[in-house]
Amino acid sequence: MITSRKKRYARRLDSSRIYNPVGVPKNSLETVFIKLDEFEALRLVDYEGLSQIEAGEEMQVSRATVQRLLLSGRKKFIDVLLGNKALEIKNEITNIKLKGENNMNIEEKLVKKIAFPTSDKVTVDEHFGHCKEFVIYTIEENEVKEVNYVQPPEHTPGSFPKYLGTQGVDVIITGGMGAMAVNLFKQQNIDVVLGAKGRIDVNLSEYLGGFLTSKGSVCDHDSETHKHS
Repeated sequence: MITSRKKRYARRLDSSRIYNPVGVPKNSLETVFIKLDEFEALRLVDYEGLSQIEAGEEMQVSRATVQRLLLSGRKKFIDVLLGNKALEIKNEITNIKLKGENNMNIEEKLVKKIAFPTSDKVTVDEHFGHCKEFVIYTIEENEVKEVNYVQPPEHTPGSFPKYLGTQGVDVIITGGMGAMAVNLFKQQNIDVVLGAKGRIDVNLSEYLGGFLTSKGSVCDHDSETHKHS
């Protein structure tokens, strides 16, 4: 009997990462591959400082699974260093439920713009493709410096990501969207945070405080419009 492997939540990198010893051509080296779920476990525990239990909650897997991913990921890093091998962090999403994109360098920007879809200027519009406007916050040193409400162009495939790209937006925080829309935002170098709901000011405060992470999953359909029955 064949059983399907339970998907785990992870944030995808902006691209695959490849590293090799200085001065040694990669094609002459053995390559060790780190999978996205291994990297996510390492990021949550070794970089973010979460406990294995907390990391399991973030990835929606057991503590034992997190421990296994940590052991395999750490062993691969040591193997690379001791064996003088190349390292590649795979960006494949097989058996992965995306928690938004992770551009990795977004926090390094001194000034960034965060956008929310809304239809009433107060709450996050869960129907991303049907929102009346976007509110864009300009953030500097974790403080709001400017707030602008902008009306997007007519909704056609790819129009919203391209428009927000021209506005210099770095992050879009929304209720949900299709996988195609996430990819289109990625092409505009815009980070995506899913699962937001309720008041915009509350979500913004939680994001700036480091408490808001993607809690939703990418919709199974490939549409920019997020719909519920």
